[in-house]
Amino acid sequence: MRSRRCTASSANARRHGWSAIDPVDQLEADERPRPARRRQRVLGREEIDRLLAACPPRDRLMVATALYTGLRVSELLGLIWDDVDFAAGSVHVRAQLSRAHRGEPARRVAPKTAASVRDVPLVAQLARFLATHKLATPFGAGTDWVFATSRGTPHGHRNVARRCLTRAAMLAGLNADGWPPLRFHDLRHVFASHLIVDLGLDVAQVSRILGHASPTITLSVYTHLFDDARHAREIRERMSNSAFAALLERGSGAASGSVLPGAA
Repeated sequence: MRSRRCTASSANARRHGWSAIDPVDQLEADERPRPARRRQRVLGREEIDRLLAACPPRDRLMVATALYTGLRVSELLGLIWDDVDFAAGSVHVRAQLSRAHRGEPARRVAPKTAASVRDVPLVAQLARFLATHKLATPFGAGTDWVFATSRGTPHGHRNVARRCLTRAAMLAGLNADGWPPLRFHDLRHVFASHLIVDLGLDVAQVSRILGHASPTITLSVYTHLFDDARHAREIRERMSNSAFAALLERGSGAASGSVLPGAA
């Protein structure tokens, strides 16, 4: 917030001729003010259930796809059916949807970076829902939008955020407890958490799937998740090697040679 005020004040001074330069431009990179990073949000399983249940039927698959692929909203809205490879079990991210402006409709454009061009694993359950949707929609040709309006056009970024996600999150009670309104980017964090904590993927693998420009970015954004996952693995290993855990494998005089099978 403070850096925004500084930027606005500098712009106002230059506009009125009081200053010829922006003082911030004279600072080194490590001297420039940085806005506080927004609290990172990861939904739990019960919260995911509530969110999907609160989505209108026409939007539920779109939200589920964001949750289970980690696509950026521009990549999600830019998907065409040729990008969904059911045989290989992957989503080919090759483009994103631009934002519409006056006199310039939204269109497929090059992705954010070269690293954004990637193949994202398509979980079998989501693939089945997408295949059913493809058969049911009148817009199921290869170059049709996966998530199309009733006119066959792509959804607008702001429209799906407000009409779909913001409303569903409110109905599901997910915008309480001091959290800012849920965003599509938060669903990307949920997917990243699954890759890191549940699947135990390393930083290079996670970076490739998310389409980050480098693993350094992935580590910077998700350091706490990698730390939590590593800590949990270490605790499990230490517990497994402890005398306490070894009691489960000791016979304790039981003929079965194990405590548990003979337990009532």
